[in-house]
Formats: sequence, C-alpha cells, structure tokens
Amino acid sequence: MNVLVTGGTGTLGRHVVMLLRQSGHRARIMSREPRGHVDAVQADLRTGEGVAKALAGMDAVIHAASATRQPLRGRSTDVLGTRRLLGLAREEHIKHVVYVSIVGIDRSAYPYHRTKLKTEAVVREDIVPWTILRATQFHDLVEIVLHGFSRLPAVVAVPLNWQVQPVDSKEAARRLVDVVLGEPAGVLPDFGGPEVRTFESLARAWLIARKDNRRLVNLPMPFRFSRQSVDGILTSPEHTDGKVTFDQYLAERYPLS
Repeated sequence: MNVLVTGGTGTLGRHVVMLLRQSGHRARIMSREPRGHVDAVQADLRTGEGVAKALAGMDAVIHAASATRQPLRGRSTDVLGTRRLLGLAREEHIKHVVYVSIVGIDRSAYPYHRTKLKTEAVVREDIVPWTILRATQFHDLVEIVLHGFSRLPAVVAVPLNWQVQPVDSKEAARRLVDVVLGEPAGVLPDFGGPEVRTFESLARAWLIARKDNRRLVNLPMPFRFSRQSVDGILTSPEHTDGKVTFDQYLAERYPLS
C-alpha cells in the first residue's frame, strides 16, 4: 500500500513511517521540513502549498500533523488545513484517512484539545472514508512537560495530583499501521498506556532516572483544565492497550552507567 504520513518527521510519525517501510509498504512523508528524509514532500497544511503533490499516487493517509507548537495557528492548520487535505484526498481517490487524536478531548477545557475536537468533526463529515484513533499522552510528551516544569535551579514544581496514562509512541504507531491497512472503521476504542499515574509519581521516577537531586514540590494551577487533569479526564483506564510503562521508557532512555 502507498501511505502518506502527514507529520511524518514527528515523534509518532517517524515510527509510523519506519514500521510501514519495514512491512513492505511505501510510506511517503509530508512535512514542512522534509530535508534529509527519503520519499518526502514539503507541504504546509495552513497554506495548502504542496499538499496535492504529497497526495498524488497514494492509497491512504495517516494524518498525524498538528500545530502543537503554534497554538495560534490551530484553526488554520488543524481545522481548515484538514478540510483542505481531505478535499484534495477525495480528488485523488484516497480510500482511507486515519486521524490521530487524543483521549478525553470531548470533555477538556484546554484550547488545543478544543481544536482537535473541531478537527475530528471535519473528519467525521465523511469527505473521505475515515477512522479516528484517540490515544493517551506519549511518554515523550510527558518528559517534555516535565522539562517545562523544571526551569528553576533548586526545585521541580509540578501539579502533583494530575493523572495521566502515558503510552509508548512506538506502540501507538504499530496500532496506526494496523488500522490504516484495514477498512475505514469510524471512531475506534481509545488506545491507552498500561498505567494511570499521578504526575508526582512520574516526576519522581524521572528525577531518579536522570540522577537529578532537585526537590519536588507541588505547583497549584487554579484552572479548569488542571482540575480536570486531577480527575483523570485524559485517561482511559478501561483501555490499557500499551505494554511499555513509563519506568521502562526511562530505563531505555537513561540506562545505568
């Protein structure tokens, strides 16, 4: 199968591309910065430049691109950009588009999650036969967030009671590959990690793995999304599909010397 992977150079996308190619399929990367990658097309969802070229000759699309680092461009990139992508995909007779989304966004007050929900609504318009797979937070993202909370020299201040269910991005990629090779299936069951953890337990494990002796303190965040995170809004404890725990991820990333 010929599969276009939007966001194919990102955390999830690069694993998807590798797994597709290892399985004997063609994986074309669509990215704003494709330099150095094989079978890659430079394209921008926000402007539409290069998107038609990226879709040419493809059978299916795994749509993993998103304006995660440019929230002010969320509507133009994610919502309107996805509508443009799907319209062009229909002209190219694409048989299946798989959209990667996030567990719990239909209840979340976080602005980026609202953007993702609006993008899901575009996918559901049935412009192209579709599947939506929602996953919990990747181990890699949890670590990025922890780095963000670790800018002070003597302490690491995090919202200790947030609940998350981190999942390995390689396992999510394997699920996506299985999905795109199948028939369009609508909204699939959530794909979650093996454990629901508090941010306190994740932060402590992270500090130990990195041999970081800074003190862990609570960071109160009086926002609705913070309260929702304490309640586990981004978790799906009935779906513990992933097998790799956050501790196992850390052991691989920070092996003992």
